[in-house]
Amino acid sequence: MSFLNNLLLTIIKGLYSVINNYAITIIVFTVLIKLVVMPLNLGSRRSTMKMSSLQPKMQKLQDKYKDDQEKLNQKMQELYKEEGVNPLGGCLPMIISMVILFAMFYALRTFANEQLVRQFLTFYHNPDIDPKTLVEPFLWIKNLWMPDTPFATYMPDVNSLRMVDYTVWNQVSANLAAAGTIPEALQFVSRDGMNEFIDTVVAPFIASDTYAAFLAPVPGLGNLRFLLWTITIYAERNGLFLLPLISMGTQLLMQKLTMQQTMATANPQQASSQKSMIYIMLFMSLYFCAQYNAAFALYWVISNVYAIVEQIGFNKYFKNQEAKAATAEEVGI
Repeated sequence: MSFLNNLLLTIIKGLYSVINNYAITIIVFTVLIKLVVMPLNLGSRRSTMKMSSLQPKMQKLQDKYKDDQEKLNQKMQELYKEEGVNPLGGCLPMIISMVILFAMFYALRTFANEQLVRQFLTFYHNPDIDPKTLVEPFLWIKNLWMPDTPFATYMPDVNSLRMVDYTVWNQVSANLAAAGTIPEALQFVSRDGMNEFIDTVVAPFIASDTYAAFLAPVPGLGNLRFLLWTITIYAERNGLFLLPLISMGTQLLMQKLTMQQTMATANPQQASSQKSMIYIMLFMSLYFCAQYNAAFALYWVISNVYAIVEQIGFNKYFKNQEAKAATAEEVGI
């Protein structure tokens, strides 16, 4: 997985060197990845349709051998072989998509950590700089590397910086020192050294008047209690919570379209599992897109939108294929 993470990160950085805008880079990268796996998705759709056409024969076998599971499995395998159907043919694209999803999560989290350290160290050593020139905006989002939510600031806070690995601090600071942005590189030998630096240098600076304005809540609201959590709506909020909500909406629509294909071949137990998966994926989309950087949320949304368009396109394609086959049969071809 580490190799794939680094590969994706290298491709993103390569595209950025040409496009020079990270939001557009992520959108272009997402579409390119989806185009690469589209032939697999098309094959998966064909496999699903074949499985659907075999449903009557499969039901007969299930009724005939309902008391002999071993014989039923044997006959089902013979049917698949006779019809040239792979019952697992629809799983490969799903597995590949999930692998890419998690690889992108780690790749973009790694890159976000690098950007947050770069933003903090640059501002710490050059407090006269306008911090808005250090971040990566996108539409309503002030900083692509922080969550799209009013519960996060657009500048990194102590908790965000503490989650970064000490090797990232070393690498980023070395690059900044080489460019003359900061006087010298950090040389942490362990996480303990990084934590001490955060406690003695980072936290006091973030609490100072120079930085505190970025962490100020909306006047009159302060910290709000919500169930077991305390949340803060920041005056310098990073986003409006739109990408997490859009991710849920597109995720639901995409899965509804997908279920239309698979429900025909699913038994009651499988149908129940598929419905449960919808709610699990909805929760995952909301959690990851709200909790982590907006760059990953953007990738998730674009992936869903592409998948919806692809499903609609496949539906029209196979509908035309069926119409042509029916016409050919009528004329005796």
